[in-house]
Amino acid sequence: MSDFQLIETMRWEPGAGIVRLALHMARLKRSAGRLGFLGAEKAEDHLAEAIAEALPPSVPSGHLPHKGGDYSSLQQAQGATSNEIASPAISPLVGEMPDRADGGKALHATGTSSLFPLRVRLTLDSAGEIDITTTPFTPLPTDTIWTVRLAKTRLSSADPLLRHKTSRRAVYEAARAEYSGNEAQEVLLLNEHGAPCEGTITSIFLDDGSGILKTPPIACGLLAGVLRTEMICARRARVERFSLGDLRKGKLYMGNSLRGLIACEILSA
Repeated sequence: MSDFQLIETMRWEPGAGIVRLALHMARLKRSAGRLGFLGAEKAEDHLAEAIAEALPPSVPSGHLPHKGGDYSSLQQAQGATSNEIASPAISPLVGEMPDRADGGKALHATGTSSLFPLRVRLTLDSAGEIDITTTPFTPLPTDTIWTVRLAKTRLSSADPLLRHKTSRRAVYEAARAEYSGNEAQEVLLLNEHGAPCEGTITSIFLDDGSGILKTPPIACGLLAGVLRTEMICARRARVERFSLGDLRKGKLYMGNSLRGLIACEILSA
């Protein structure tokens, strides 16, 4: 049995359900297949049960996860054989624009004003055991700017496990521990070649003024983030290597599926 679990951290919203559910499930199933984990096909049923228990009985069933996810046209992503999605746009962004930090959706929907977004965390172990926790979630204000610092800790582009979201997070925890919360809201990691890769909990994007964001290739040693995948599929971002110098000349954005896209400012260590 593996000594780690696969993880999916998602956002549930009133009137919308789990944001990017199909992409989250596609990644979970893809990672499970490649790492030999059982039970990924049962994840959506477990999610529906867990969220039903977390919500008041009066909430309509349409607010729960359902087979096929939130975008029924994501079959290409679910059947992808590569970590890099290069297909045509297959889903709209859920309000993710460079000037939006919260994911774009309103906190409340008609008829559900008493409900708030939820952070939904699913874990899957190699034997197929699924655990789900839900906690209230407050989206970031739209004008949020994160202070970001560079980590001395480096990622290894030769580590294939970095391509999957797992509970084996020692390298990210080490990077995060280099700075206090007052010093940085996020920490940017480079690989052994000095190439920018990702944050401790986020994918990175460079706005170089060309009209489309750039994000590093998986081969640099980084996670196939769900927000990252959606932005590539929607042609809001493209995969391209860039240097730390390029990043300092342009504008940095960092984000994940839970929090959305966040404007950032890199400070020197």
